[in-house]
Amino acid sequence: MLFDPEAVTDTATFDDPRQAAAGITHVFVNGVAALDDGTPTGALAGHSLRNPRRAR
Repeated sequence: MLFDPEAVTDTATFDDPRQAAAGITHVFVNGVAALDDGTPTGALAGHSLRNPRRAR
């Protein structure tokens, strides 16, 4: 199992919306760890996707 959906919970509120979800301990972007044991690694392995129809 990749993750336990029962362990993932939303911690954000309307008063404090920028809260990370609980229960997510590891995140990989392009094969590089971005979150390791709940701690951000500082790795910048991805890039934002742009809508080509809105390019200016």
